[in-house]
Amino acid sequence: MPFVWRSFGKNTAPAPDGCCRRSGWRRLWRPFCPWRRRRTSAGLWTFWCREEGNPLLTRLLITLLIGAAGAWALYKLRVPAGAMAGAILLVGIFQIATGYGYFPRFVKTCVQAVAGGFVGQRISRSDLKELRSIGKPSLQLFGGIVFLTFCTGLLIHHTAPVDTATALLSSMPGGMTDVALISADVGADPAQSTALQLVRYLIAILILPQLDARICARFAPEKQSRDAGDLPGGGRKLRDGKHMAITLAIVALAGALGKLSGFPAGAMVLPMFAVAAYNIRSGEAYLPKGMKLAAQCLAGVNIGVTITLADILHFRELALPAVMVAVNCVAVNYVLGFLLYKTNDLDLPTSLFASVPAGMSDMALVSLEQGGEAPKVAVLQLVRYLCAMAFMPAMIKLFAGWYPL
Repeated sequence: MPFVWRSFGKNTAPAPDGCCRRSGWRRLWRPFCPWRRRRTSAGLWTFWCREEGNPLLTRLLITLLIGAAGAWALYKLRVPAGAMAGAILLVGIFQIATGYGYFPRFVKTCVQAVAGGFVGQRISRSDLKELRSIGKPSLQLFGGIVFLTFCTGLLIHHTAPVDTATALLSSMPGGMTDVALISADVGADPAQSTALQLVRYLIAILILPQLDARICARFAPEKQSRDAGDLPGGGRKLRDGKHMAITLAIVALAGALGKLSGFPAGAMVLPMFAVAAYNIRSGEAYLPKGMKLAAQCLAGVNIGVTITLADILHFRELALPAVMVAVNCVAVNYVLGFLLYKTNDLDLPTSLFASVPAGMSDMALVSLEQGGEAPKVAVLQLVRYLCAMAFMPAMIKLFAGWYPL
């Protein structure tokens, strides 16, 4: 028996002869339907057939299944950002081959809000206390990131066929998933910015920590490794379903307000600050890891359905920008790391690992092995991330509007 969607309206207009919609029932699983864009009274969750006869619900389900398969495969293979990369890869191939992929726009706003909530739940009261003691390094890190991002972005723009917004966003040391979600909001090309961010991410995760560890072993051998209990947030309260429900309610409300505000990446920035305020006050903000993986998968699907064959052919022109992004990633780590080390009361491991443009918790844990101060590393990484995600999207959009060519 085919899958059907019931319309509860009493006065439903009769369908044309041969249409799959009869007397208030809509058969969504049939491949062809000449009826065009006539809504029933079933509310928001109604889908309709397009002229070419492809039910949107069918296309959406197939796209999500393909994205989930790719995300699961690369995540199990422990590929960096595998849930997102796998979804982009398989959905992109599917879209190029068939053009059948579909993903509704409103889901992207939901994913942005959840991503902002995950950033916000990392911020605790202890982070604020630690931030007071490292105000100067935080300002130096903030200013250095802005300066290096704009220098690299403008260089990419003038030497490669990449627009200003895409060049600047690709040079920004933010999370790959988050950059992919906000790229359309600031006027950047999602496929190009994600490809270049993947280059930056792989270098930051796979290469820089190993190089930093060798430098610390040679120039700071006297440092002793610390216990993992030094990580901030170790004494937080246990979280349960109630805390998750409250956090999700805050994310939903703040995400809707952020989207309506028209602020660049507002659907992500406002939930980030709202959840952070709740966590600072109560320490009970909680979103499960599985939801983060699902958000990464959906973000990958959102990018995959926008990829075309012309985009793939255009990627060969991104070789030079990829080299520039790699140089920018190394410069953020070593130029800013040694600046923090020379001008502040910070040891070498703390300065270097605080400047790696990678994950906050990952770098804090690695710094423990080299004798770094994990709380300071975590807070400085948080400053870098907040700089990238809360302030730079608006700066990039304003600058790209003023300097579009």
